[in-house]
Amino acid sequence: MKSSIQKKNLLSKIRAALIVLVIAISQQSCLDEYAPGNYYTFTGETVADFLSNREESFSSFIEVLKKAGLWGEMRTYGEFTCLAPTNEAIDIYLAEKNLSSVSELSVKECDTIAKTHIIGYAFYFADMVEGALPFPNRLDRYLIYTYDTLTEADREIYGENKSYLCKINRSATLLGKDDTVQNGVMHIVDRVIQPSNSFLPDILKKDSTISIFYQALVLTGMTDSLVKHMDETYLEPGEDSCTIGYFREVTSSGESENKIWPEKRYFKYTAFIEPNSVYQAYNINNVTDLANYAKQIYDESYPEDANLYDDDFTNRKNPLNRFISYHLLRYALNYNDMNLTDPQIVSNCILPQEIDMEEFFETLAPHTIMRISTPHFNSDGSPYLNRKGPARDVEVRGARVLSPTEGTMDQTALNGQYHYIDDIISYSKETREKTLNTRIRISSGTLSPDFVNSGARTRPVTTTRYASCFRAGYLENFTFKENVPVVFRNLAGTYNCYYGGELVMEGIYDVTLKLPPVPVSSTYEIRLSFYAEAGRGVSQIYLNDKPCGIPLDLRLAGDDPRVGWVSDAEFNSEKERQNYDHAMHNRGLMKGIDSYKGWDVQRDNLHILRPILATEYLEPGQDYYLRIRQVLDNDKTTFQADAIEIVPKSIYSGIVPEDTH
Repeated sequence: MKSSIQKKNLLSKIRAALIVLVIAISQQSCLDEYAPGNYYTFTGETVADFLSNREESFSSFIEVLKKAGLWGEMRTYGEFTCLAPTNEAIDIYLAEKNLSSVSELSVKECDTIAKTHIIGYAFYFADMVEGALPFPNRLDRYLIYTYDTLTEADREIYGENKSYLCKINRSATLLGKDDTVQNGVMHIVDRVIQPSNSFLPDILKKDSTISIFYQALVLTGMTDSLVKHMDETYLEPGEDSCTIGYFREVTSSGESENKIWPEKRYFKYTAFIEPNSVYQAYNINNVTDLANYAKQIYDESYPEDANLYDDDFTNRKNPLNRFISYHLLRYALNYNDMNLTDPQIVSNCILPQEIDMEEFFETLAPHTIMRISTPHFNSDGSPYLNRKGPARDVEVRGARVLSPTEGTMDQTALNGQYHYIDDIISYSKETREKTLNTRIRISSGTLSPDFVNSGARTRPVTTTRYASCFRAGYLENFTFKENVPVVFRNLAGTYNCYYGGELVMEGIYDVTLKLPPVPVSSTYEIRLSFYAEAGRGVSQIYLNDKPCGIPLDLRLAGDDPRVGWVSDAEFNSEKERQNYDHAMHNRGLMKGIDSYKGWDVQRDNLHILRPILATEYLEPGQDYYLRIRQVLDNDKTTFQADAIEIVPKSIYSGIVPEDTH
């Protein structure tokens, strides 16, 4: 009882101190009043100077940084974002652990606190939207940014003029933000941020609003598929290789950059989950009801398996197992990067009047895919699962992914996260035959979960250009020899690469990649979208070891007579353009798309082409592989891919001509 009273007294004192601190902060001209676009004038201080000059507020955090061995870094040249917890914030943290001072914390505990609050790139909250912060902290964890309404108690502290609070991981409130210092940006928080160190199934168990889904997850044994985190067999390439990398000229045209290997290899997951309230709208009130619902869906979708596995919930062909597995991905997808809604890409590259941003991901249900799209004409800006058609002309609504602010829990785990959705998703017959029976355009950044989970897909674009280089045996969906660099380059909106990223294979490459599964039986065209230039190679392509015609010369741009590219501006009518497209298609080539641009719209760029690699009958439930082999004896050339398209005959040769989007 005495301990409880002492804690209450401490929290009361801290609350009073916090009121004084917030009033003091509000009087400093250098601290933002949550006004987007306001960046503050550089003062000449470093992160360390900023904290030292306000020691009365940050002495405890200074002690933590010194004990963790990071204080020296905060005094030196670099680029950091510091989320500095106040003395009161650290007092609350210590009280929760029944400690009285920072001196009682171990070096390891201080290291964790310090690295949680330090990010290796500078960013301003004035630029942020809800979702993950743009860069991971020093523990390789993404922190989540949400908004919260004020309670009456909050108004006593933060003032009547605040309409909302900005939160980090739903626990720490931003007291001040966007102070520019010599080596970064300072933000102030009122709590020590403590990301969960539990695995994804453990945090799902704690959320009572998704208990039906969680019970089904346990019943099917799919919890066992969500407990990996780090590949212990991965040998760290060495500090210099992970931070400086090696310099290599990418092409004979002079394009060059540093190649960086991921320091560690992570396994991460995303779960999309219907809350109990969504199930109840379908008269699903328990896990038995959910199993019966799944049986109706999957007996129709897989009639050959109907009634065969109903009592074996851990069998991958069991209806409930298929239902639950379909909600799980091997990719760590934050709310705001499911479709790479980077402001630079959205504002400069996407042409939303033509098409919504969308990506396709393979799920943990064998041989299934999920479509994630962000409708730009939608007022809420939310991503949707298995939606078809742009917002202005939607055919299938799909399930909306709720924002982190709409949730009530911290939904991030050590090895992934989960998102609430507002309707049921499944790999139903209708989903396969209608929603997914479409042009499947796979951006290069999603060809492997390792591109996403390593951060390569969202690597920041800096003055020094970097690209992520992957080692043989440690890149899911890819097979290649150790001495053949496979690289993913994130160029954001600065180049004409689809979604700002490209897959590059260098030297005498011979690489095999696994294609995403197809939803229905059909004849499909498999296409490549790439940027042709003199430094490319000549590749022999194989589909499941069957050669796809003659070698593909990636050096030939549209101005080569063998390509015969003609600008749309040369045509006198839409019919004339269609006839040209049809003739070009018959030669096994297509122009770039007109729904994305870098320097210019891809369709208007004679270097961006889409060769048809193969036209083959493909079936669901089968694995298909592309092998790409360099045929030139020249280790200075490259293979490059923006995207791969898998297009059913109903689209490329349908009653309605395929659009140019």
